[in-house]
Parts: sequence; structure tokens; C-alpha cells
Amino acid sequence: MTDRPAIYLFPYLRLREEVNVGPWVLQPLDPKKLAKPFDGFGRTLKALLSRFRDDAGQRLTTATLVQRTEPELDPGEAREYERNALQAAVLFAVTDANTGHGNEILWEAPALNLATAEVATFFVGERTALENGTFGRTRGGTLNRRTTGGGTVHDDFVVVPAPEGLVTIPDLTLDSRLLDAVYRVSMEALSDDSAKTKREVWAALHWHGRAWENSPLHSMPDILVQLKTAIEALSGKTGTASGISALEEIYRSVTGTIGADEFLWRESSPCFSREYNGKTSMYSSFGHWYWCLADTRNAIVHDTESPVMEHEAAGSPFQGNLFRVAERVARELIKIRLAQFGYPEAALSPSSRKHLRIAQSLGLQIGTISPAQK
Repeated sequence: MTDRPAIYLFPYLRLREEVNVGPWVLQPLDPKKLAKPFDGFGRTLKALLSRFRDDAGQRLTTATLVQRTEPELDPGEAREYERNALQAAVLFAVTDANTGHGNEILWEAPALNLATAEVATFFVGERTALENGTFGRTRGGTLNRRTTGGGTVHDDFVVVPAPEGLVTIPDLTLDSRLLDAVYRVSMEALSDDSAKTKREVWAALHWHGRAWENSPLHSMPDILVQLKTAIEALSGKTGTASGISALEEIYRSVTGTIGADEFLWRESSPCFSREYNGKTSMYSSFGHWYWCLADTRNAIVHDTESPVMEHEAAGSPFQGNLFRVAERVARELIKIRLAQFGYPEAALSPSSRKHLRIAQSLGLQIGTISPAQK
């Protein structure tokens, strides 16, 4: 284990078990261990943690600590890319942890305890600054950011309030294969010679993550525009008609593979008519839904209308609440892309992975999503 020039912390993430991703290990902090005598790093970590407040305004007693299993990179773009890729991987894994058996979120379940983007808040603090320097407090963001005061982590008056949208801190088990796939693809997307398709996935991860922000200022029209942008990024197209073909091609790659029934797209889904400018055209279930999402996005952007949230298409697997379906479509397409980039298990649920391993141990041939053509 290398030395720790920086402290990496997900303050509001509660993990049931340790998980590895790339050159990182995410470790749940045990409150009992924090209560024991520590070295300088431990004392600083304990003091730092006590500065944060949870959704109820209480001091945090545990969090998720991140440590590198390889030497720390020198400051610069590569180091920044690693942190950005790690945050993107954890955010996607956190939001995906809301799902049940496959890709579905059981929205009506009485015990549903959603993990929003705020759960994946990432804190990076240089150790020397935290121990001896100033723990700065800021207000604002990109357009107007101001320092409002500060102190060291050992000063009792230093308090870090919970993000405004944080309403719950659930215990989660993050999917290690999904985490690792997102991290590695993100690192490739951020490199100077990255493939266009990987940059598209990076953009989709960004907008899908933004859609999970729970700030009171974040409205449902905002979310629908962000999800439409995420899905459009994956298509690599700006036009809706051409986007449908590209996105269905991604979906079609799951045909005949293990876990295909866990995705919304079906080859045998019915077709539906769409009237526009006096013309009637027929579209697949997905194409019909995607036009509905595009029309809704355009109405939000151009007409500032309150969106109609239900897509009515009897017999279509994409029928239902636009937000819920769009969120799932974006997540499914990202997973399929990850599989096409060489991480097939990233697109599978735990049960499908188990079936795959059993079949492989028996010497059975079983289909997985094939690598995308370059």
C-alpha cells in the first residue's frame, strides 16, 4: 500500500462490503475502529469525518474511505482523469443499486429507499492541508464561487452540511464488475486518443448521473432533458430518426444472449403509427417511444410546457412513465455498450452471471453480447 498524500472519501456512501475498482479499493469505515487510538492519518480522518453532517444534521460516524492499491500519480491531467472516472463509476453503480433482479426499479415497493446522486458525493482533501492548513468553506459554483470562511478539521466550528438533496443514506452493495467496467471505459474515454463511442458513453454517464440529482431546484423537465441528452449521446446522432436506428442497433446486439429478457427492447414488439405534419409513419415500439421522448423534450425546451409524463402505447414494453422508462433505457444502453467494449458481465444481473458461470463450468456454449465492430 502506498502512502496517502490525499484523503479520498465518499462521506454519504454506506457499503455493506469492501469493493475494488481499478487501482482503488472502497472500504466501509468501521465506527469502532475510528474510536481506537490512531496515528496522525487516523486522527485527521476522524476529525474530518466529524465535520460532516447527515440529512438529519447529525455528525457522521462512518463513511466510505477510498485508497489506492498502486502508487499515487503525480498531480496533473492523468490524476484528475482517475478521480473523475472513479466518481463516475461510483455514481453509476449507486444509481444502479436501486434496481431489483434485473434492470427494473420497483418504484411502487413500500420499502424502496432510493439512493440519489448525493449519496455518491466525492470529497478529496490534501492530507497536509487538512492537518495543518485551512479547511475552506465555499458557496456557489461555476458561475459564482466565493470563499465564506474556514478552519482546520480540528476546529469544532467547521461544519460541512449535507447536500440539499440528500434525504436518505441507504446501505448499499455496489456491483464490482459494473464499477470496474465504467471506471476503465471512462479512463479510456478521457484519454487523448479515445474512440468516439467511448466518449459517447462518457457523455451519457454524465447526463444520466445529473438526472439523479435530487436538489429542490432540479425539476422533472430538467431531468427529462438530461435523460434525452444521455440517450442521444449514445446514438452518436443529432436527428431523432437516425438516432432510432443507431440505438436499436445497440439494443439488437442483446438478441439471443444470456440476460436478454432483462432488457426492455424486444424484437417481436408491436409497431405503432405516428402522425406528424399530416403524414402517418409506422415505427417500432422503441422508435415510437423515442419520438415521444424527443417531442416532449422539444416541448420543454421550445414551449416551456409542463411535460405529459405518460407514454400511452398498449402492448409496448416502453409504455409508462417517461422518466422511469427513459432512466432505464439510458442505463440499459450504457450497460450494453460496456459489454460491447469487452466487459460482458457488466450488462448482466447477478442471477444471469451465476447462470453463465454454471453453463461455462458444464462446458455449455452460451451467448454473451459480442464486442462492437470497430
